[in-house]
Amino acid sequence: MGIKFGEIDANQILDNEYRAKLVAKILDLLLLKNPSLRIPPEEVEKIKKEVERELQKKYPNSGIKLVK
Repeated sequence: MGIKFGEIDANQILDNEYRAKLVAKILDLLLLKNPSLRIPPEEVEKIKKEVERELQKKYPNSGIKLVK
């Protein structure tokens, strides 16, 4: 049994941070090589809300809310 923060396992937090940084760096590279690839701000907000709902479903007791 590992360390937990609420209902979230510390190893999961580290794995999530690794994956997020990896995806961010790949996305940065893709945008650098293809400047015409842009996501409208409305679509970004839609994605943020979808991710928030998914995390709330996965961790229902953590009180996860999107901070603006």
